[in-house]
Amino acid sequence: MQAETITFHQPLTDNIPEPTLFPELSDIMSKFSIPVIPYDSKFRVFWNVFIVLSILAATIIFSYRMVHGEDKTDFIYVLFTVIFSLDIFVNLNLSVKKKLDVISDRPTIIKTYLRSWFIFDFLAAFPFPIFIGLFRPETLHNPVVANILASFWFFRLLKLTKASGTFREIQTALNINPGVMRLSVFAFWFIQMVHFIALGWIMIGAVEQNRSHMDQYIRALYWTVTTVATIGYGDYYPNHEKNVEIIFTIVAQIFGVGMYGYIIGNVSGLIANLDVAKANFLKKLEEVNDYMRTKSVPAPLQQKVRNYYNYLWETQKSAATGSVMEELPYTLAMEISLFMNRGILEKVSLFRNANDIFIREITQLLKPMVFLPNDYIIRQGEFGDCMYFLSVGDVEVVVNNNIVAHLGTGSPFGETALIQGEKRTASIRAVSYCDVYKLEKSDFDVLRSKYPEFDTQVKQVAEANMRDTQAKTKQPKE
Repeated sequence: MQAETITFHQPLTDNIPEPTLFPELSDIMSKFSIPVIPYDSKFRVFWNVFIVLSILAATIIFSYRMVHGEDKTDFIYVLFTVIFSLDIFVNLNLSVKKKLDVISDRPTIIKTYLRSWFIFDFLAAFPFPIFIGLFRPETLHNPVVANILASFWFFRLLKLTKASGTFREIQTALNINPGVMRLSVFAFWFIQMVHFIALGWIMIGAVEQNRSHMDQYIRALYWTVTTVATIGYGDYYPNHEKNVEIIFTIVAQIFGVGMYGYIIGNVSGLIANLDVAKANFLKKLEEVNDYMRTKSVPAPLQQKVRNYYNYLWETQKSAATGSVMEELPYTLAMEISLFMNRGILEKVSLFRNANDIFIREITQLLKPMVFLPNDYIIRQGEFGDCMYFLSVGDVEVVVNNNIVAHLGTGSPFGETALIQGEKRTASIRAVSYCDVYKLEKSDFDVLRSKYPEFDTQVKQVAEANMRDTQAKTKQPKE
């Protein structure tokens, strides 16, 4: 018997018979050159945000009209019919993500949508009153038909079922802070619940019947907010003779207590963690300060340490960047490192015309370091075991306690001792906060042996720097 071959990357909807509707729709869209919208496109993000806001507005407007019996097929009704119909059209052309695979095959997209959210979107978008009015206008005056049509308004609220999934897509696409997204989702549902409680207050007849619909809604909303917020001024309260109003008030109070507890227990934490990096930085700084106080580190030195961490935050928005890179796979870490360092390496004259292979190799060898103002990066007389590349900041060259030169961003230094195998002939002192990249001697020798053009450029720079330093040290002092 022949062994069965197992395929791991199956289509999204395997073993499902494909009706002829799918290829027909696909052919129609292809005929009119309608493109498939990429999963990560900006249009998709815009449309998702637009639909969430439309769902919020439609839910409030149509539920308000249902409660007050305002079955109007006016401009607003037509507008949301168009919006929700366009949403169906867009979803028929949106690429689908299944786990980690993005599917852009149009028949599969159509099949997936028709078997998932299509029925809800269709019921929410289809204008039943307009449709019946066009073909059977006489039936609109029938009380039974009128009641049935009134129930169809409920279908507009079916869009709420997609809100949570749409929020997740927005979160993924925009990479929004989870705390911000949770606050947004909380606000969305809180507005909906307050609105529906206010409508319930109207439906049980707890508002003044002699007022207009809008006046009734505003006062019901006022009662809802004061009750849910546990304020309860007492100017609007249930009729003590009507049990239904008492029971409804109890339910609203229970909801209010629950929401209040949720806010106290979660929202404060959400707000505190809106900036996770800042929270981690402050925690790290607190640990460092506590350590220095315990060890009785002198105050000036403590301030210097705090300045270092503040500089890291201002420039890197982090107290440390190594841990994230160490957790990533080698290829991803390399791509990020190239992205972060390519601009810096291009500032260095030695690397300006280097090819990608050389840049990739040296990126793996360079070690980032930070020096504070007045720190000595190199001291005259010490043995040279590395060279440096200045990416940000300014340094001064000091020979025998005399400043002989200044170096700026992109300058290499310390290579002379490596080439000649001698002690450092000058000191390098940081004038400002300096970000530098350190290249060890062993790595330096490997690059020189593998890339002759790099070796030649290093020798030329070293000779030019040496001549310049010697010339300036021989100048008479004023």
